Amino acid sequence: MNSRISKGYWIWGQFDTNTTDLINSLYKEINNKLNGPNFDIHLTISGPFKYDEEEQKELFDPIPSKFNQIDLQLKGISKTNEFFRSLFIDVAQNEDLNNLKNYIDNNFSINSFEYSPHISLFYGIEGDAIKNEIIRRVKTPKTAIMDKISIVKVDEEIKSWEVLKSYSLLKFN
Repeated sequence: MNSRISKGYWIWGQFDTNTTDLINSLYKEINNKLNGPNFDIHLTISGPFKYDEEEQKELFDPIPSKFNQIDLQLKGISKTNEFFRSLFIDVAQNEDLNNLKNYIDNNFSINSFEYSPHISLFYGIEGDAIKNEIIRRVKTPKTAIMDKISIVKVDEEIKSWEVLKSYSLLKFN
């Protein structure tokens, strides 16, 4: 069983304006129905890690020149009985995403968990019947563009999550 670390710094993938608008619309629709906590839409890439901006600046600064924005294939909405993975958009793994994750894990000495990329739409505990209804009713986009990574300070108090710094990824040629 994985024990969850409740405080730390994490790397999130965040999205271009079009993707953010589409997924935020789904998130708001679901959260209005289920009354979940508010959070920024994201794809967790890695964490937790110890963050010191001065010591790690040289590790983050090359990322925008090494990695392009990533075209993600979305597989629809899935569910678990875990609070932080209650309802989410399943994201297909791809070489670009895995290369970025491996670069971050290796350079920051992060002991990586089993990676299951997803974009959360609802945090909370809710019955299967209502989650199944949402899965049947809500249509998700087929693709998303992740165009930046962000360093985020996270703890159990969701409303206090804070994006500390973001790095744009290179645009496609």
